[in-house]
This record gives sequence, structure tokens and C-alpha cells, in this order.
Amino acid sequence: MTLSNNPRPKVKLGNVRRANPETEFYIDFDWWEESNLDLKTYLLTRLSLGEDASLDSEFDKVDLIDSETGEVLQVDGFQYLVQTYFHQMPDDFITQASLVDAAFSVLLANANKPMSAAEIAERIGRPVDVVVKTLGASTIYQGIRPVVEE
Repeated sequence: MTLSNNPRPKVKLGNVRRANPETEFYIDFDWWEESNLDLKTYLLTRLSLGEDASLDSEFDKVDLIDSETGEVLQVDGFQYLVQTYFHQMPDDFITQASLVDAAFSVLLANANKPMSAAEIAERIGRPVDVVVKTLGASTIYQGIRPVVEE
């Protein structure tokens, strides 16, 4: 399941430099596919949708306009629902969530466009050094990885 039509950043996993506040991070959806976790189930448990949505729901395609490029992207309705939900979530949700959940939510709200550790820290209200240490560690949490240009 891919939640973004944006090209994935080019990543060489064996060549990751030490993370710093300028290091950019993104959600690697391949990590979810390779793990024993189900992204759609995880997201549905996070979303407060009530009984109207289910894992078996079929969603139509939705046109999204990239605010930076003006490009029209066609995404499935579930992707639209997730991106809209996380984009509109209240700040207190982000500040009360765990650091990893908050960073994951912020990246989803940003259409999984890479964000620096400093940008993530500012958005989630956490110290940048804690964000760098957590997301830049060798353990990958919820598929959040540093971007490393080839």
C-alpha cells in the first residue's frame, strides 16, 4: 500500500551518515510491506472514523492538487482520507502522542515529502536532539528512515 504518488527518495541503507538536525526523514512504505505489520490496519486504528469505515471498504479515486507544483495526482480514497485526517489533526494530538507516532503523523500530513529532523521537531514540539537520536538510530520505527541521496 502506498500513500503517496511522490517518487520515493533514493536511499542506500548501508551508507547512512550520522543523523543531524538537517537530516531529512520519510516513511518507507516498503518497510511496512516487509514487516509483519499491516499499515492499513494500523492507520484505521489511529483514525477516529467510527463504524463507517472498514478494511473491506472500496474507495473511489480522488484528484489531489499538489500545492507546490500544481500537479494533479490521482489517489485512492483511503489515501485521501488518511492524508486529510492527519493534515487536519489538532496540535494537542501531536504533542500528546509518542515521538514516533507524532513524527509518523506529521510525515503523513506532509504527503510523505521528506522533512528535516528540525522541521519535525518544531512541528511536534519536541527537542531536535531527541528527534535526531530517536529517528536517526539504527532501529527503524514505523518505517521512518533518513533520506540518503545516492
